[in-house]
Amino acid sequence: MNTSLPGIAATPSRFGLVPRLVLIAVVASAEILLGSYLVQAVPSDALHGAPEALRLVQHWLFRFIIAYAVSLALLASLRGASIAAALDATDRMRPHWALVHVLLLVPFLYLSATLYSPFMPFAALAVAWHLIAVAATLALFAAFAPAAVWIGVLRRTGGLPIFAVVPAAAAVAAIKLSQMLWLPAAEITFRLVNLLLKPVLPGLVSDPITRVLGTSRFAVQIAEVCSGLEGVGLMLAFCTAWLWFFRRDYRFPRALVVIPIGVIAVFLLNALRIAVLVLIGNAGYERVAVVGFHSQAGWIAFNLAALGIAILAHTNPWLSREAAERRARRVQTQGRAVGNNPTAAYLMPLLAILAAGMIARSLSSDFELWYPLRLGAATAALWIYRRSYVGVNFGFSWRGPVMGALVFALWTASAAWLGTSADEPAALAALSPGLRGAWIDSRLIAAVVTVPLAEELAYRGYLLRRLTTVHFESAPYSAARWPALAVSALAFGVVHGRFWIAGTIAGLAYGALAMRTNKLGESIAAHATTNALIAAEVLLFRHWWLW
Repeated sequence: MNTSLPGIAATPSRFGLVPRLVLIAVVASAEILLGSYLVQAVPSDALHGAPEALRLVQHWLFRFIIAYAVSLALLASLRGASIAAALDATDRMRPHWALVHVLLLVPFLYLSATLYSPFMPFAALAVAWHLIAVAATLALFAAFAPAAVWIGVLRRTGGLPIFAVVPAAAAVAAIKLSQMLWLPAAEITFRLVNLLLKPVLPGLVSDPITRVLGTSRFAVQIAEVCSGLEGVGLMLAFCTAWLWFFRRDYRFPRALVVIPIGVIAVFLLNALRIAVLVLIGNAGYERVAVVGFHSQAGWIAFNLAALGIAILAHTNPWLSREAAERRARRVQTQGRAVGNNPTAAYLMPLLAILAAGMIARSLSSDFELWYPLRLGAATAALWIYRRSYVGVNFGFSWRGPVMGALVFALWTASAAWLGTSADEPAALAALSPGLRGAWIDSRLIAAVVTVPLAEELAYRGYLLRRLTTVHFESAPYSAARWPALAVSALAFGVVHGRFWIAGTIAGLAYGALAMRTNKLGESIAAHATTNALIAAEVLLFRHWWLW
């Protein structure tokens, strides 16, 4: 991660065990998710006895496996030098074992779908299912490297595989403990919301037994899932990841103070979110409150708290070793303060779109009427950081539009495969011709101009190169390696929701194009072409599900 540019250029192009482990994790995760989907086709309340016990064990075992993998990866990273030789193995892939894995995957998925069938012997199915799962896992590892290599890795890690059990078990126990805290947390949230609403809502009616708050016009029940513990969990994960990623910049243990501050902030913001929800519903906007604000306000609150924590941790000299130096540099570069932060220049346009999108959805019901806020936010961010893009190569050739057209074909095929369909939103059709045209124009401009610029700056301009070197702004795109391409493409795909597979492939195509041509302009042109063709299909053929 901290390799210098000359070191990157000199790194041989080889398929070491680290990228192989990443691929194994991706393949195994996809197969486990598919198997879990098939297994859970039978409702849990229909299971009794041994099947019910096995379902419970599978539920917690799956969580433990995830926690164990993360724990082992973190511990192994601390001994990176001692296991470097094993991780740099260059043995060739073994396709015959990959074929064995695929052949074993077929009965595994079949047994997943029939595991809880009442017409077949459960014990025999359960034993066969687990044996085939273990055999398929071993075959998957064998496809990427021989057993001797994996044994060598385990020997070099010492006792880490055993030590990793402790934090993984603690994480699973914490999940169970958090569930026990849902009820008391919900009661505390109820009291906080009641305290917030009493001064501004004279007709407030509250029932502490059912935890119902509201008026004769609109009321909500604060269920256990609304207790705010989900936000607390996300904040714990965010603070831990932030402090780990920037661990060299902070003063420990004092930097750990950001964790309780973040937890308290997100918990209080959750109570404020519910109070505002009641006020919106009581004002007569029940649909906006239930559909738009309820679904988005939680993310807005978390992002506000996370942003506040990031700013506090990164700018406070008591916490950060680099804060004083950054402050001195800002003083020396007055008048150019915006342009001296390449990370902000590459990420802020996309963050502005995401923030505006949350606000727009929170103000909407079934249809995002305020979508033009996204266009305005992106335009403002791009204008503010315009001087930072002087060195960006926005040039492109025929390769960009051609790649964009190919991605468009993939995108429409994916939509057809998903079977998604939708008519023109009724709320849009009900607008006056002028407002309807303005909304469509803003959506079109955003799709073809601001969205490609913002997303390519973030995912290819920043993330693709940041995963290669800390000094990403001066790194050529050709210096990036395929793990960085894969991670940035997957991140790009995830944000596209139900089109995540097509989005990931599109991210691979755009990133590979930038790496091949060493121009961000090529990927921007490809992205803009894809979006323009999608917009044309939406408007000409009324395929609104693509928007």
